[in-house]
Amino acid sequence: MKILLNIFGITFFLFLNTALNAQKTVSDTLAYAKKFETNKQKYIGKPFSLLLKDMTQLQFKKAKSDIKEDQENTLPSTIFRFSDKEVNSPNEVSFIIKWKADNLPVTPIEFFEQEHNYRFMINERNFFEKKIIKDIVVYK
Repeated sequence: MKILLNIFGITFFLFLNTALNAQKTVSDTLAYAKKFETNKQKYIGKPFSLLLKDMTQLQFKKAKSDIKEDQENTLPSTIFRFSDKEVNSPNEVSFIIKWKADNLPVTPIEFFEQEHNYRFMINERNFFEKKIIKDIVVYK
């Protein structure tokens, strides 16, 4: 009986530890993303590749672009997510990058988003890495 009680106790503490660490990750993700928003002056006017290079602890997993028919700026912003959940899931850390207007076609990113179900993969990375950051906003 004593062994059974010990096994139950150890299992309970392992479960509790896992649950607490899972909750900690969300606040850590938000804090991690907020660091980049706080230091956004380092990235504004620079290529997206610089931001990606500095993101050593967490990488984006999903990305959804706001594509407009406005000829002045067809790609004003993109929302990035750090989780594999659905890109429109509520209560997720959202990392929004507003892009400087350029003349690059948006057809490739429209295709990649549909093809990869908004996963941020090498094709998406290659498309965005030369784009110039205009602003960074983070929220949950």
